[in-house]
Amino acid sequence: MVGELTEADLLELRQLVDKYADAVDRLDETSLLNLFTTDGTLRVQADEAAVENEWAGSGVTGSLEPLRAYHRTFHHVGGAVFEGSADGASGRVHCQAHHYQRTGNGPVDLVMMIIYHDRYARQEGSWRIAERRVAIQWTELHPAHPARRGSR
Repeated sequence: MVGELTEADLLELRQLVDKYADAVDRLDETSLLNLFTTDGTLRVQADEAAVENEWAGSGVTGSLEPLRAYHRTFHHVGGAVFEGSADGASGRVHCQAHHYQRTGNGPVDLVMMIIYHDRYARQEGSWRIAERRVAIQWTELHPAHPARRGSR
C-alpha cells in the first residue's frame, strides 16, 4: 500500500524526533543539521498565528541562537503520531520544553507546550525532517529550584 509505514519506519521516525530534542538541548549545530533534509525548513509560531521565525537549509542551525540566552533547556518529547504519504511521512509530536534561566530575582523556568507539525522525507537512506512547524500552544513561567550538590 502506498504511504504505509513499517514498524522500522515508525521506530526511525521516533528516534529522529528524540534526536532533535537532544541536539537542541546540547546546542549541537552539526547534529541538528544532520536531522534535516538539505532544503529542510523550520518555522516557529504561536499556535496558528503568523510565523515569527523561519530558517531553511543549512540556516536551520540559526534556530539555536535564541536558546543560547538560557542556562540550559530540557525538551521532553511526549506523544507522537506518524502517517505515511505518497512522498514520505507526516507527524504530530507533542513536546514540553523547559528553558532554565538565572535572573536577578532568582532562577526561573519558562515552559512551552509545543506541537511539532512535521513532514519527513527519505534522504541518503534515512528519514529526515523536511519541514517542521513549531506551534507553541501556551507558555508558563515558574520559579526554578536548582538541584543541590551532594543531596540524595
